[in-house]
Amino acid sequence: MSASLIKIAYDSQHRGAATSQQHSSVVTSCGYVIRNCCPMRWESWAQIPEETKKLVRDKLSVNFDVKDLSPEVSAYLEGTLANRYKDWKSAFHTHFQLWDDPEIARLEGCPNELKDRPEDWEWLCKHFMDPKFVKKSIAGKKARDSKTLLHHSGSKPFSYRLEARRQEGSKFPQIDLFNDVYVRPGNETAKEIHDVMVEKSTAVLQEATSQLPPETPIEDVNVPEDADIQIVTEVLDQKLGRRYGKIVRCMGKAGVRETGASSSRSSTGEVNALKEEVTTLKGQLAAQGEYIKAQDERMSMIVQALAMSGLQIPMPTRDVAPPSTSQPLHPADTQ
Repeated sequence: MSASLIKIAYDSQHRGAATSQQHSSVVTSCGYVIRNCCPMRWESWAQIPEETKKLVRDKLSVNFDVKDLSPEVSAYLEGTLANRYKDWKSAFHTHFQLWDDPEIARLEGCPNELKDRPEDWEWLCKHFMDPKFVKKSIAGKKARDSKTLLHHSGSKPFSYRLEARRQEGSKFPQIDLFNDVYVRPGNETAKEIHDVMVEKSTAVLQEATSQLPPETPIEDVNVPEDADIQIVTEVLDQKLGRRYGKIVRCMGKAGVRETGASSSRSSTGEVNALKEEVTTLKGQLAAQGEYIKAQDERMSMIVQALAMSGLQIPMPTRDVAPPSTSQPLHPADTQ
């Protein structure tokens, strides 16, 4: 529309494009170049030779400004290309499994997208029949089947949906996000979990409303900023088991909690203060030790001088017990 290349604006909150629209554009473009310009002869994007990757990346320059990219944007594009390669390879594996006989699939099942690239289909079929890949595929299917909840949000990161909910004025965006991506007809577990979240959020909202005049509009009712993530964390821990860490289960990178952050900062401050105090005490002990050593040397010189003059003065026995660290040493006044 602007007759110029698109400059990718990076946002650390999303770990990607600044807007959902631009993210969709990047994903679509990466998918297109992977399908049409990238040979399917490697197990993953990471194993593709760099010269081949460069040819694929250059295709993005038709729409995007890919010169002088920041490290963050480069990593974002690299991750997106890797995911699209994995998804496209997975789609071919699903197509391959339509045949009961792998050899028939190899000879007769070449998909339309690879009609002009039969060597790619040949490589993929051999790869799909490799015992290591078969074992890995079976293990992956078992892991997916064992999941209690499966999201239905596609490849778009949760953070974009969460931001949209906040812009709509949602009081509990994390709970609304859970409903958007997990609750589907027939999934009773997800519905039950969401119902408990809604019940708890309603109680929080009623508590906040009770402190205000009856005629206060619902838009003006403020709830604690982190009430939604606390509810989501509590309910998921109760239903699916406790999980420690900052990432909230089932919420991807959109759900990050700062559990124990204040206590951690407090503990760190206390440790640093103790270290500083120990360093100070060590310095005081060292200074006192040097003072005592200097006084001993001075006394010895005086005794030697008196002895040379014919006078004999007995040396007093010094108390060698270590001085107290609570009070600095005050030498006696010898004058």
